[in-house]
Amino acid sequence: MSDERPPAGGGSGGGPDDLDRDVQIAGSYTLSASQVSLLATPDPWAPEVPDPPVVSILATDPILPLGRVEVRGGLGVRVTAGPAPGLPAGGSTTNGVEIAVGELQNVTITRGLLGAVDQKIELTPAGITVDAGSMPVTIESLAEITLKVAGGLAKISITPEGVQIEGLSVSLSGVIEAEVKALMAKLTAEGVGQISGPLTMIG
Repeated sequence: MSDERPPAGGGSGGGPDDLDRDVQIAGSYTLSASQVSLLATPDPWAPEVPDPPVVSILATDPILPLGRVEVRGGLGVRVTAGPAPGLPAGGSTTNGVEIAVGELQNVTITRGLLGAVDQKIELTPAGITVDAGSMPVTIESLAEITLKVAGGLAKISITPEGVQIEGLSVSLSGVIEAEVKALMAKLTAEGVGQISGPLTMIG
């Protein structure tokens, strides 16, 4: 079953009176070509009331949690945002999945609908935020995890051999207690070494 409403005929201005078209099919619909393009652009016949260009792809059920949108590129998939002619929408160098936006735009991944327990990863002009809500964050590697600031001026390196903290100044502070414990502990000062406190015990 197919129900298609074609555009209406020409009006007094010489152009079509109605550019809308609604196609409803009870069954599957396949469009096949070597290249397929979908373009949304302002209506040239109604420049005084321009509708924002929108392309919507929706797969859903009004009652049940059903519906999937599947996107696959044999070589790659590229998603971009920003005014033209900024970032290219596509390119022959895409290999895998790419997400690219302009300098003043954001990239946000959000999970959850419960406010305080939502999880979010956000890239903004102000920085990068990783918020796990009420759940833990795990970063794991079999080789090495490195955190760097200012090109490595301050650095924390975690490897199977141990943890190394480097910086122009390193401070360890505990509100109630700070403890350093190991089979062998060594404190070395190339200049001045100082241990102080209202009550200092060494033993």
